[in-house]
Amino acid sequence: MKKSVKRIIAVAIGFAFAMLLMSVFIYIGYTKAYGLGVETFNVNVLGIPIYDLTKVGSKYVGESKGIYMGLLCGICMLVAFAVEIVIEKVKKK
Repeated sequence: MKKSVKRIIAVAIGFAFAMLLMSVFIYIGYTKAYGLGVETFNVNVLGIPIYDLTKVGSKYVGESKGIYMGLLCGICMLVAFAVEIVIEKVKKK
């Protein structure tokens, strides 16, 4: 397989991992917010605030922090890209 195709696949895997990671953390955030009953709750991944929950009546309304979600996606894609390059170099040796 060509290097460029492998790298594109690695970046796509990094993006998919970031989406899965954020989904899990947002789900856990809702669970914690309902458990604690607080008025506001911030969902953080690796210290990056990605989602805010605010209590409206008896339900929580979520608001994404798009710039930070994009930052987390970029980090995951960059890590996946770097891992692919390291794997490629290890295989050459």
